[in-house]
Amino acid sequence: MQSAADASASWSEKPRPTPARPSLFTVALVFVAVLWTSAFIIFSLGAGLLAWDVRFAYLPAAEAVLHGDSPYPALDDPILEDQKGYVYPPQLAVALAPLAPLPVDLVALVVTAAMLAMLWLTLRLLDVRDVRCYAAAVLWMPVASGLLLANVSIPLALALAVTWRYRESVRGPALALGLAVAAKFLLWPLLVWTAATKRIRATVAAILLGLSVTLVAWAAIGFKGLGGYLDLLRRLSDIQSENSYSIVGIASTLGLGGVVGNVLTVLVGGAALVACVVLARRGDEFRSFTCAVAATLALSPIVWLHYLVLLLVPLAISRPRFSLIWLLPILLWTSPRPGYAEGVQTFLPAIAAIVMLAVLLARPARLETA
Repeated sequence: MQSAADASASWSEKPRPTPARPSLFTVALVFVAVLWTSAFIIFSLGAGLLAWDVRFAYLPAAEAVLHGDSPYPALDDPILEDQKGYVYPPQLAVALAPLAPLPVDLVALVVTAAMLAMLWLTLRLLDVRDVRCYAAAVLWMPVASGLLLANVSIPLALALAVTWRYRESVRGPALALGLAVAAKFLLWPLLVWTAATKRIRATVAAILLGLSVTLVAWAAIGFKGLGGYLDLLRRLSDIQSENSYSIVGIASTLGLGGVVGNVLTVLVGGAALVACVVLARRGDEFRSFTCAVAATLALSPIVWLHYLVLLLVPLAISRPRFSLIWLLPILLWTSPRPGYAEGVQTFLPAIAAIVMLAVLLARPARLETA
């Protein structure tokens, strides 16, 4: 009979399996992603463009808060046309106030590094382990736009990931959605999803947390700008909605006018919300969640390329391993403009989003292993 020592020696003599070498495609994709992202950040920083929103909107608003002034521009301020005005609720300006005295380039680098970390964390929370998915993600045009502007789109994607990952708890979704919706009302359809999936406590807690944070932040600046805030949002929509990638912008490009665009926005977004509720009642949480994300994009009167970062979340949930659909948003590099959308470019983000959503809703592959 073989002794324990002999068995151990015999086992140690067996060749251990060697890890599979990465394919040439994987090496090339990762190399391109690292090289491109590094060059993109370096050149953007050198041109004074890196973290555009932080430079020209968030930090000036934070500095105004430090001086006891309103962080909000006047309704006739030309910076609204230049997409430089601060239009968020005040908590973001209050949170960034400690950074206002620092050199702008330093803040830009710190914020960009934080954006990359949040992008990584978003995929990690959703159990994505395939390095090709990470490489493809940083090559997305919407992700590059989110990095260049350093706005709240990537943090909103992280909030979606937290909401899904910890959906069976109250605290995770309440904290993530409460802070996210309060910072930017864009994600409010996700509260419909939490309610439709009978997560009432999380829904109520998110609403109460969001209201509390916003109230405290506005109190911290002496409620400056509160009276005219809704007028500011309407003014921003008047300026930007027909020039963006939203349904309103698409209708305007087709010559249908803003009224038709608004009607289509309600119809398409409303249909996505109805689908969210119906699928939730059937117990199909992933498709319901995906429809809520679709409604988020459809119902926004203003949509920029970086908004499509939100699609990273349902994609990662459904396909944590690399497939060709991970490369689809890279094609949107054919679409960007430094300013407003124009001509055929207006349609490309919507086409990419529709294709991706259709594939995910038709074949939610992750459900096999979830």
